[in-house]
Amino acid sequence: MWSCPEKYFKEIGDVNARLAKLEGFLEEKEAKVTLSEFLRNNLYFTTYLLTGIKLAPYQEITLRALFNRNFSMCVWGRGCGKSFIASIYCFLQCIFEPNTKILIAGPTFRTARFIFNNIEKIVETREAVLLAQAFGAKVKRNDQYEWRINGGTITAIPLSGEKIRGFRANVLVLDEFLLLPEDIIRNVLMPFLVAPQDMTRRMHVKEIEDELISEGAMEEKDRTKFENTAKMIALSSASYTFENLYKTYQEWIHKIQDKEGSIDAKYFVSQLGYEALPKEMIDKTIIDEASEGGSSHFSFQREYCAQFTDGSDSYFSAKKMDACTLKGDEEPSTLLIGRSGKRYVLGIDPNMSDSPSADYFAMAVMEIDDDTGLGTLVHSYAGLGNLSNHVKYLAYLFQAFNIVFVCLDNAGSDTFLDSCNESQHFKDIRTELKTIPLNADAEGLEYQKSLKLAKIKYNLENNQICFNQVFTTTFIRRANEYLQACIDYKKVLFASRTASNETFFNRASSLRLPSPKKIIFTGARKDWTMLDLIEHQDDMIYQTKKQCSLVEHKATARGAQNFDLPQHLKRSTSPNKARKDNYSALMLANWGLKLYNDVVNVKTNTNKDTFDPVMIF
Repeated sequence: MWSCPEKYFKEIGDVNARLAKLEGFLEEKEAKVTLSEFLRNNLYFTTYLLTGIKLAPYQEITLRALFNRNFSMCVWGRGCGKSFIASIYCFLQCIFEPNTKILIAGPTFRTARFIFNNIEKIVETREAVLLAQAFGAKVKRNDQYEWRINGGTITAIPLSGEKIRGFRANVLVLDEFLLLPEDIIRNVLMPFLVAPQDMTRRMHVKEIEDELISEGAMEEKDRTKFENTAKMIALSSASYTFENLYKTYQEWIHKIQDKEGSIDAKYFVSQLGYEALPKEMIDKTIIDEASEGGSSHFSFQREYCAQFTDGSDSYFSAKKMDACTLKGDEEPSTLLIGRSGKRYVLGIDPNMSDSPSADYFAMAVMEIDDDTGLGTLVHSYAGLGNLSNHVKYLAYLFQAFNIVFVCLDNAGSDTFLDSCNESQHFKDIRTELKTIPLNADAEGLEYQKSLKLAKIKYNLENNQICFNQVFTTTFIRRANEYLQACIDYKKVLFASRTASNETFFNRASSLRLPSPKKIIFTGARKDWTMLDLIEHQDDMIYQTKKQCSLVEHKATARGAQNFDLPQHLKRSTSPNKARKDNYSALMLANWGLKLYNDVVNVKTNTNKDTFDPVMIF
């Protein structure tokens, strides 16, 4: 359904019908204006002429709205092509409006580069010969992609650092809007649009009009009224109702529907699920697979139907995890290297398979608060790859963080620890990992006895700090219930985004990573910079929370507790399938922190019993 309030209506004649009536010879200027008018009014034809791409009706309608509104929001389901339509808009806007400066930004530089690379792919096709002629010099740096076109630029830059604060643009294209911090949008991005780009011309016109008014040749009411040409385009999938995206979505809808409101700035909101797509654009296999958990399932509603949900329908509440997430300038932020004087607990969910559809090998690092003993997730790792890669990464973690306790899934832990100790990477850092005995399933006096024995065996100096946790039904229930309680009562925290805070980002950027040639960052290319690594960690913390929110709690017929992904997500064999490995690593790290605190704080009787002999007569 498309709805347009009456205040937005204006009489627009049939441009094509009027142009069809033109006859005879046209002067060059008139011919150029006429051609431009025709192409601007027929975006389907223009796009096809320049690129060979045939737009669907909904795509053409969206493009028209993006051209005619100051603030546009596209909340589209997966596969609807929001980044694609943004790419088309960027070069059309620059062609129709010379000297346009477009800024593409997202929660990570990789996100911003995605739209830029999309444009690049379109321009490089054989059918886009005419379009390619419009583009000029192109520059790609570690922190900026820029392409000149028609006197203007299309630029992708990261949100972090000083560069973005001094940038100015006519058009902001913000991808993955839901992941952008509210304060960044308000304090960093929105000011881009405040100062008009044609300020010199406006001041010149004002000076002339001031003089005319002073001479009595012009009245104040006749001053030139400049149109607001600044644009912001927000692209996103649907999220939760407690997040800033939904708040902004509601505000813009209200401004559109408000009959008394000003129309100095015009708004457009598009909410598009897969059902609105032309049938030929829908991959039925993917939709059928995604909807096996029920078309009303909250994750399917958000990702494919573009519907907002309240986040209260999962075992680990998304809303409560958001409340546990540090904001703005709160520390700790995500870390590549541990903070001086701090202690860290590590959770490991080992998986040795390198099959594309296999579970990931995952690790989670939690910083211990010295005052409260509580933990904050500051670093995560997950990925496929051979065993050597995981060993390298663990060696890096032991160099970068003061790890005082390690909690591993017992399945595969001995093999992994042996591989670590036998590797050259651990020999280089003079580290040999050893395990401690502990019965975490015990209760009462038996548990206290086990803690005392563990405390005697625990030795940080020789790295006897590892505990292999057997995944019994008791442990699975207790560990999940404990993690849920920690989230519910803010006993576990999630680090703030480093890339969103200039101070944190500059500090992290200046760090020198230990043995950089030996570090394997999962998914990282050889050309990744510190910026990429920082943004990757920010994203990993987000992915961990997302995985937690997908976990369902069910009881089996025999009464056992099951904590797992929905069946329709588990059945997927796609390399990009939903996984729960970061959630498992977090659960182990959180459980490990509890065990560490219990071991450290348990009281042991170090006094030897003595007695005085008594002579009996």
